[in-house]
Parts: sequence; C-alpha cells; structure tokens
Amino acid sequence: MPDGGAASREAVRRRRIRRVVSPLLGLSAWHIASVVVGRSIILPSPRETLVELSYIVLSPTFGSVVGATVVRVLASFAISLLASLAIGIAAGLWPAVEDTFHAPITITRSVPTMGIILLSLIWLDSEGAPLLVAALVSFPIMYASVVTAIRAIDPLLSEMNTVFGIGLFRRVREFYVPSMVPHLRAGVAAALGLTVKVMIAAEVLSQPNEGIGTMFQIERARLNTPGVFAWCLVVIVIAGTLDLVLTRLSGRGSARYISARAA
Repeated sequence: MPDGGAASREAVRRRRIRRVVSPLLGLSAWHIASVVVGRSIILPSPRETLVELSYIVLSPTFGSVVGATVVRVLASFAISLLASLAIGIAAGLWPAVEDTFHAPITITRSVPTMGIILLSLIWLDSEGAPLLVAALVSFPIMYASVVTAIRAIDPLLSEMNTVFGIGLFRRVREFYVPSMVPHLRAGVAAALGLTVKVMIAAEVLSQPNEGIGTMFQIERARLNTPGVFAWCLVVIVIAGTLDLVLTRLSGRGSARYISARAA
C-alpha cells in the first residue's frame, strides 16, 4: 500500500506547481492578447503595465494614497464587523430581534451599490461617503454569517452557561465570540474582499483628496490605460495581503478555541 505521508506530500507539491503555473499562463494569455490588439490604450502589455507600476510605486505620494485607502477599508470593515456582531448575536439568540431587523437588512441587501454611493455623496462629504458605502454593503454578509455561527453552537453548551449563572456579557466575550470564529471565516473573508472593491468604487465617484479610487479616475481622465492596470495590481496586492492577515488571525483564534475546548 502507498505511504499516506508520501501521497500527501505529492499532492501538496502538485498543488504548489499548479498555483505557480496558473499565473504564468494568465500572463502569457495577457501578452498574446495585447499583441493581437496592438493598442495599449485598449489593452496594454504586461511590460507596459509593470513599467507604469514602477513609476507609481516610486512616486512620493504612493504611500499616502495607499495608506488613506487602507485606513478607510479597515475603518469601514471594523464598523461593519462590530455592528454585525452586536446585532447578529442578538438575532441568533432571540428570534424577535431577527424579525425586527429583517426588513432593514433585506432593504440594505437589495439596494444597488451605486444607489448607496449616490445617496452617501448627498448625505456626506467626499471623505466620509466611502466609509458609509463600504460598511453598509458588507454588513448584510457578516450579519448573516454571525447569525448562522450563533445557531451552529451546541445548545447544550449555551444551557450550561445559563445553569451556572454566567452573565450575558461574559458569555458573549468568553463563549459566543470564540465559538463563532471557526464558522465566521468564509463570511468575514468574503466581506473583507467586497469592502476593498466597494471602497475603491466609492472613491472613484466621491474623489477624496487621497485614495486609490481618485488615482483610478485621474488615470482614466488621462487615457492612461497602463496606469489603470497598474493600480489594479496594487489593489490585488492589498486585498491579498489583508486576506492573508485575516486568515492568520482567524487561524490563531480557532487554535485557541480548540485548545480551550480540549482543556
């Protein structure tokens, strides 16, 4: 019989090879398509995009522009996460709370993102509008994840907390939140990725003083398509980095929860 460890290592090796080959194939297809089109204003080549990317990264304003967008993303994500935890935990525990918030959350989920952006621009200035837009769009996803995670907790464990007279806030802090971490990963990761994309879209329309969305609009006005592609690469790196950090943090949270359960 084949060695299970060797088979597992071989599967991991093949997976790594596929992950390396996939972007190379994508770059090759991109290069061929740019040669066929023959107009950089429509489809720049990877080389043109990388040259433009080097100019962008080496510019003196790059750090402040990226920092402004990342701060907005993290702030709106934190607002949405805290609101979804507060309302979602209550909705998961008490059906009356879920019924109360059902209509507002359904409306928020159904309103087009562009409509939320335009209303935010009417209500707020160019700096605050992207925060509100990203928080509102990502909130329903995290809220649904929190409600599902609460209901996935063993009801016998919840009953034990009640029997031993543990207070509500202590239960939320020491029991509900750690227990939800393994169930929240996918929903929170999807919400974070959506927050990044919606934030950029909101910045494109609201035009804050500093932001990646503002730079997208400037490059579009200049008809600098390689610049637009280059900023897309910057956004991809930011989104990938934030997702990696979130995965590491949630992994540590899950490990602590499993260790506590084992103890």
